[in-house]
Amino acid sequence: MTIESSGIPLKITIIGAGIAGLSTALALSDINSKHEITVLESNASLSEFGAGVQLYSNSTRLLHKWGVTPSLEKVAFKSSRMSVRRWQDNSELVSIMNNPVSSWLYGSPQWQIYRPDLQQVLFDCAKERPNVSVLFGKSMVSVDHETGTVHLANGDIIEADLTVAADGIWSRARRCLPATKDVVPTPYREHVYRAVIPRSRMLSNLITAPLMSSLEAKSWLGPGACVPGYTVGSESLYNLAISVPRPSEGAPLGSWNQPGNVEIMRGLVSEWCEEVRALASLVQDGECASWTLGEFRAIPSYVSVSGRVALIGDAAHALLPHAGQGAGMAMEDAACLAEFLAHSKSKHDLLDVMNAWSQFRQARVEHLREISHGNASDMTLEDGQRQIARDEKWRAIREMQQAQLAELGMDRFKEKVIRERPVADPNAKSTIEPGGAMWINGVGICEESRMFCLENLKK
Repeated sequence: MTIESSGIPLKITIIGAGIAGLSTALALSDINSKHEITVLESNASLSEFGAGVQLYSNSTRLLHKWGVTPSLEKVAFKSSRMSVRRWQDNSELVSIMNNPVSSWLYGSPQWQIYRPDLQQVLFDCAKERPNVSVLFGKSMVSVDHETGTVHLANGDIIEADLTVAADGIWSRARRCLPATKDVVPTPYREHVYRAVIPRSRMLSNLITAPLMSSLEAKSWLGPGACVPGYTVGSESLYNLAISVPRPSEGAPLGSWNQPGNVEIMRGLVSEWCEEVRALASLVQDGECASWTLGEFRAIPSYVSVSGRVALIGDAAHALLPHAGQGAGMAMEDAACLAEFLAHSKSKHDLLDVMNAWSQFRQARVEHLREISHGNASDMTLEDGQRQIARDEKWRAIREMQQAQLAELGMDRFKEKVIRERPVADPNAKSTIEPGGAMWINGVGICEESRMFCLENLKK
């Protein structure tokens, strides 16, 4: 983007140095080197919870744009596919192709990464930007919704043209906006046991060793539960999650690292296939965390009435994890915001620009919320007629893929995939549907945002 089309330089405060906040800093810095960007983090250091995260093409495309691909490739893992399996007999239901098909279809790879590694890479990149400052130990008390002024616990007052709140599902900033002051997250019907298992321990077990050395990610589906497992940490860790509709053992909503009871976790999968049981057996005392899933209703706007405060990521739209797009939507928020601000001609039109950004983002995010709920239902069906119909539909997709690969070979299969690339279907209800996957993963949020601005914002 040229200097002439990068918008006016702004003084911008970002609350939170998690994935959402650091992504916002990089996106804004990338599009306008004259923005003055300050990130305020309440913790004394980086503090992402140690779990895995899936990054799909809509995310990795942005990370590449921000210049962090070389660093992330050192710590990310590219799986060949996600093998979705039955809970009891380990039979494969469907295979979701990840790499290299992701690059063929959507133009960018799929990665699996350890959350602290992702946060560290984003932080290291942000530090290199001369117009970005990250300040630790800066706890926000309140933000003025009319001016964007941030008041800190130590008495400091931070003024800005725009304040972006990336302070999570329990956002203090959201409670400072009159329209959202009463919005609080509510528990979903599931909670998740999470753990990361060291490579050495995985390889010491005859059943789990092949999982650690495989290019496949796996997800086992059963009555009322799903168990995804995949490699992260530059092949040094195996991420395990057991998502179940059970009482949360008192784990506060939104807390990722509440200690979980290992014996209860193992008991939940005691009748599952030997792979799942073996994985659960490798989790030791003190390594299991219990995470209560939560969300809140769609809010009226991601922007204050003045246009001076914006909410992004979980602060704006906490989503269920079943579409694997929590981090992705936060990154899209950031990239989209940067594009919209690049079309501001003066501080006087900031309100119009910010309101347009909010409306543009809300439409996509709310449909993604529907897909997440649909996936949650599909992945946890009780055994019965609906589950049988799902399995038959998915197995038909699997058999067609296998037949095409056997007939064509990889090179001709690649040609076919590219030639018959599905059309994005904004009405799709599942990430298994080709049109739904294209709508999520194939979007170029920067290009779509830019086109919207050119067509809809005042010249």
